[in-house]
Amino acid sequence: MRYLNVLSLVVVALVAAVLGWSINYAVSGQNQALLILPWGSLVAEGAAAAVLLYLGLRLRAYRDPEGEERRRRRAPADRKPYDPVWGVGTAAAAQAVAYYGALTAGWHAGLGVDQVMLLGVRTTQEPLWLCVAQIVAGVVLMVIGWIVENWCKLPPEDPDAERDTPYGGRQDPYTTGEGGYARHQ
Repeated sequence: MRYLNVLSLVVVALVAAVLGWSINYAVSGQNQALLILPWGSLVAEGAAAAVLLYLGLRLRAYRDPEGEERRRRRAPADRKPYDPVWGVGTAAAAQAVAYYGALTAGWHAGLGVDQVMLLGVRTTQEPLWLCVAQIVAGVVLMVIGWIVENWCKLPPEDPDAERDTPYGGRQDPYTTGEGGYARHQ
């Protein structure tokens, strides 16, 4: 899995803006409905951001030494550690939310350009405000996705270990806890 890249998020937003403006321009001449997400979608986007933040904060608490100590003090001793599969899932969800935010912000920025051109003609400005709200929500989702993905990165176990060894920084290919089961005699 590749890490989020600011350039790729910007490219996705720009492509979505161009597509949003051009498709809206094509259908607006045919008296079709605007292609803006409704106000209710902001609730769903907020819920997705809240769930992602919750998962990211849980993962961060398990990853950081201070969070581990706090967790041990307040949690029962038999509580299982954070599952690595949840960490990968959280990282994937963070990337998905960030890309969705880029698409949403870009798409509605393209539609907003058309709405700004109609300021003098249109009596209601609700579509413009809806575009602005979706752009802000998209940027917030991108930032939350970026932050949570960074929380999902594990710190290196041993920063002083040699990186040129064939075992990725470890001197010995076998850990001490294997008991010799994986060793070839």
